[in-house]
Parts: sequence; C-alpha cells; structure tokens
Amino acid sequence: VAHRNVVRLFDATRKWFGFGPDDVWTLFHSYAFDFSVWELWGALLHGGRLVVVPYEVSRTPGAFLDLLADHGVTVLNQTPSAFYQLAQADADASPPGRGLALRTVVFGGEALQPSRLADWYRRHPDDTPALINMYGITETTVHVTYQPLTRERATAAAASVIGVGIPDLRTYVLGPGLELVAPGVVGELYVAGAGVARGYLGRPGLTAERFVADPYAAEPNTRMYRTGDLVRWNQDGELEFVGRADHQVKIRGFRIEPGEIENVLTDHPDVAEAAVVVREEQSGDARLLAYVVARGALRAMDVREFARGRLPGYMLPAAVVVLDRMPLTANGKLDKASLPEPDFTVPRSAREARTPQEQIVCDLFAQVLGLPRAGVDDDFFDLGGHSLLATRLIGQIRAAFGVELELRALFDGPTPAAVAALLDTAGPARPPLASRERPPALPLSSAQRRLWFIHKMEGSSATYNIPLVVRLTGTLDP
Repeated sequence: VAHRNVVRLFDATRKWFGFGPDDVWTLFHSYAFDFSVWELWGALLHGGRLVVVPYEVSRTPGAFLDLLADHGVTVLNQTPSAFYQLAQADADASPPGRGLALRTVVFGGEALQPSRLADWYRRHPDDTPALINMYGITETTVHVTYQPLTRERATAAAASVIGVGIPDLRTYVLGPGLELVAPGVVGELYVAGAGVARGYLGRPGLTAERFVADPYAAEPNTRMYRTGDLVRWNQDGELEFVGRADHQVKIRGFRIEPGEIENVLTDHPDVAEAAVVVREEQSGDARLLAYVVARGALRAMDVREFARGRLPGYMLPAAVVVLDRMPLTANGKLDKASLPEPDFTVPRSAREARTPQEQIVCDLFAQVLGLPRAGVDDDFFDLGGHSLLATRLIGQIRAAFGVELELRALFDGPTPAAVAALLDTAGPARPPLASRERPPALPLSSAQRRLWFIHKMEGSSATYNIPLVVRLTGTLDP
C-alpha cells in the first residue's frame, strides 16, 4: 500500500469530518490491523492528540469508557463488536454518557447491525456523537464507503447500509461475468481508483487473481480490486452489505447464512449480542452453535425455544451458550477460536431410568450423540441431535429391540422415556435389506421379443388377441 494512498484517504474525506488540531483520537487497535492507520495518521496529519489505549483497558469496556471521559476523546474508531460492549458499559454507567466529549464515532472492520444501536440512540442525541459506518478493506487502503447513521436507521428491519463510495474511488456491483447488475440485485463488490493497493508482496499469482483489469475505466491499464463481499444498490443509491461470498455454509444439504440466525437471536429482548459458528464433529458432521451475551438473567434454553419458533429446523442451533461478553481478537473482531465448546456432557435430567428398556435407550442416545451418558428425560435435540443423527438412532433402536419406530416418533417424543414407552406397541422390525446375486439373463426367442414389442406398443393394460399374436409371432413360447 503506497504512502500516497493514505494521504489521499484523508484528503478525499476531509469534507465529511473536518478533523483538526483540537481532536483527540484513540489508538485502540493493533498496528497489525489496517484500522490503526486511520487512527494514527488521522491524529498526526491534523495536529491532533493520540491516546494509546493499554491492551487490558481495550478489553475492559467499563475502563475504556472511563478513559474516553478522562482524556476528552473526540474521535473514536471501533469495530461494531467492540462498540456493542462499550455501549452496554455506557448503559450501565451512572449517569450514561458521563463526561464524554465524543463528536464522531467511526465503525469499520466488520458488518454493522443498525438495530443494535437502538439502545444507544435512546440515551444519546443523533449528532452527539455522530455515528458513521465506513466499509473498507486493506487492499483499498482502510476505507471505501461512507454512511452517516440516524435514529431512524436503527430499526429491527434496517439493512447494513454502507453508503456511497469515497469520491476518488469507483464502486461496481458486478455479476459472475463482470456485468453490471441492476439495483436491488445482489452482486460482488469491486473497487477501483486511487486507493487500490499495488498488490500482494511476493505473490504475483494471488495479485493477478484479486487485482483485475477494470473494463469500465476511462483510461487503459486500470485495475480494480475484487473484494469477495456481496452487496446491492438500494432505491436511494446506497450500497447495502449482504455478506461474504464465502460465508455461506452447507449443512446436511442446506445452504445457511449464519448472519440470518444471528439476526433472529438478537430479536430476543434479553439478548445483547449473538454470534453463530459452525463446528465440525469428530464424525464429520457439522453443527451450528450459537453464542449470546445477555442483558440480564437469561437461560440458554429460553433463547433456543425463542429461535425454534422463528427458524426452520435445519437453521436451529444445536446449542446456545450464554457468555458475559464476546471474545475479541487483537484487531477488535470476534475471536471465533476462543468461543467455548458447549457442555453436552451433563444430563439435564436427574431422574434415573426405571426399566431396562429406558436404560438401554439412554445408552443408545449417548452412543449416537457421542456423550458419556444421557438422562431419561433429556431432549435428543437439546443435546445436539439433528435429523441425520435421529435416523442413526432409529436404526440402533431397531437393532437393539427388533421393533420398527417411525422417525416422526422421535420428533414427537425426543426423550429416552418417551421412546421407551413406544417399544411395547411398536410393530416388528422390517427385515433388513440383503444383497443378492443378480440371476443371469435368459435369451429371448424372436417370438418373445415380438410379444414384448406388441405389449409396449399397446400399453400394459392391453387386451391381447391370442390368435392374432400367434399368427404374428409364428409360435408362442411358454
């Protein structure tokens, strides 16, 4: 990334922000994260003051809120994940917004959910501070677009609007053949102009793959950067962020966008934040796991029941884990690797099995789910089960008891107790399929071939005139 790219970034955005020597900035992010370029040079190029945030303070929202007040910070740059935690600390402070001098908050680094800002706007005016959403990527020098936010945009139905391009950049929404797509149609975002980097150091192949020729440029030999982000133009001529082209996951044949599940979970009144990830099991099965931060007292089972009524079964997380706060990377983004594994090992049911059948079914539950044990009243699906594992469990029950249970029975009564109660009335198991050698093909006479042809021409329900058939074929083999 050339030095001139950074200088032109601030020149091109000067009219929007009016940064000056009276501004106080924070260096919140690691210098390995491109957001730090905006923080460092935003302060130094305008003669402002830069407050370096200690790492421990950056991970303690209450302490960071105090730092902002104590140093009179006026320009704050945050990833949405970090700001959600700061906003919660602000809500818990007495009084909220104590001594803050903020005039501008710039979001970047990851997708913003405008609905998550509604609580902030209930405590603060629209313009004190002004909240700005800026989409950007390292390869185009930190920022690409600009979108001022308002109270009206912070609604549950609001899309993640990233706004309009910086004046010295060109933004294209293109289809698979690099054709321009119509407004409202999702396509991949390409960026051209003065902010585009030179390429990847020492990686010419990757550079050629991502930095491609710009077919819409007025000048020859102009390149554009392929972002891999999916966007669309809305009716107001603004870009809406849809997601990554590679963020979709496929689980048991269904294509799933985790962000859609996160939006449903955050609709719960007691959920402040939500993240959905996919984890691979030892068996090779993929499992959806949800992590939520509660506003108060919240049980994981309540969140899952809330989601059950709003999501199709294949999108329902196998488990919900309630956290005090989301773990963040050094760059302030969600640290997915630090999200804890859900604990499926502790049965929710304290009641012991009353019959040998119940105990055997409990053991089969545990075996199929890969758990040490399962309680007699534990729900198969709450323990991480899904449709494929349910089919496997029905097969194990067939082999153990010699009875045939319909798969529907497990969905209607997903506990060992309910399954065991059906064993006495279930029908006998169907004989298992067995492989057999195919018998050798018998040669057909010409008469048999003619009969087969007539049968096909007339139809399977044809009434045959036997004398006519005999005359046609010459003979009638048995």
